[in-house]
Amino acid sequence: MAVPLSKTLKKLALGAIVPLAILALWHWASSASVVVPSISRVADVLAHPLRRPPDLDATSLADGLTVSVLRVALGFGLAALTAIPAGLLIGRCAAARAIFQPTISAAMSISPIAWMPIAIITFGLASPATVAYGDGAWRHDVLDQLRFAVVAVIWLASFFPIVVNTAAGAGGVKQAHLEAARVLGASRRALLTKVVIPSAVPSIVTGLRLGAGIAWRVIVAAEIFPGTRSGLGYMIATSHEQASYEYAFAAIIVIGAIGISLDGVFRLLASRVGHWQSKER
Repeated sequence: MAVPLSKTLKKLALGAIVPLAILALWHWASSASVVVPSISRVADVLAHPLRRPPDLDATSLADGLTVSVLRVALGFGLAALTAIPAGLLIGRCAAARAIFQPTISAAMSISPIAWMPIAIITFGLASPATVAYGDGAWRHDVLDQLRFAVVAVIWLASFFPIVVNTAAGAGGVKQAHLEAARVLGASRRALLTKVVIPSAVPSIVTGLRLGAGIAWRVIVAAEIFPGTRSGLGYMIATSHEQASYEYAFAAIIVIGAIGISLDGVFRLLASRVGHWQSKER
């Protein structure tokens, strides 16, 4: 059913109230303080994403975004690959649940950034470039910036929401569905692939959505990691040190835009894979 145009416009107008209020407050603050950059200065940075900041020891906004996205994609991808199988096992196996659930519950209460010292001690400055090229790692800057310590923190940040939601979905499969599949002669593998996983998919997508959001928030703090030379978080930290706040504001806007896009993608995916649940109820 098509949404009436007037209803859509009303929704857009209501959604614009807070952003417009923020812009008005920002304009007032920039005129009242020399510290707060003007909207035009920040817009100039956003309009020239390939320009290297002249006053900062940082890469361009576009290069910083590329490195940050690669770090998040690698850490989040590893989290999905490890957390989904682990969640399915915990959700369907009582012994695995008894073994791992207390540890997971305790670890979830720890801020992902608190793992940074442990990650630094464990991995040091190692990266895919140092493993592949040794002393010549500096020639492969992008690979060298994918520090294992930073990726490990992103992995930890994403892992727990995914594993917990996957376990909840796998453990919440209706017994009637399982019994019906068994009566039809389904094997254990068929039960997993044809009943458990399809039933758990909405919960898995919810876990992925939460994990991606947390990973994107954590990257800013993780990029203050020693040895980091690029990324949006690094740009924010460097611009603060040099009082070039227009770059910090621009990086924050880009982070917010990427976060909204990520959340929108997963919300759309969740609506597509979970529509049958409401019909079933």
